[in-house]
Amino acid sequence: MIAPVELPATAGPGTPAGMVVYVVRDLLFVSKIREAAEPLGVPLTGVRDVETLPGAAAGARLVVIDLGLPAAMRALELLASDPSTAAIPTVGFVGHERTDVIETAKALGCGRVMAKGEFAGRVGGLLREAL
Repeated sequence: MIAPVELPATAGPGTPAGMVVYVVRDLLFVSKIREAAEPLGVPLTGVRDVETLPGAAAGARLVVIDLGLPAAMRALELLASDPSTAAIPTVGFVGHERTDVIETAKALGCGRVMAKGEFAGRVGGLLREAL
């Protein structure tokens, strides 16, 4: 098991190369993201307040969003509306039965929408692709 690492709540213009930003509260998925990132040397930033997401994600290589969060659609709107983040690839995950959320996320520009299980199994590959 990887020891927890304290990460800043936001990043900014000094975002490290290869940074992956995540908006995820579920500790199981946060752990999976961290465990996949560590051997790849991928720097991570967790964002708690989605209103700060565009500033945190500026210069990031990937944004991961738990689409089951109440503010997930707002996060996608903010990313799409900010010129500094609109082109950053996004991956969202949610329970496969949430077809309404899946369709809304796609309409808001989420590049990849996955079921939770698929995301959990592919997180390492997704981070490698982002490098």
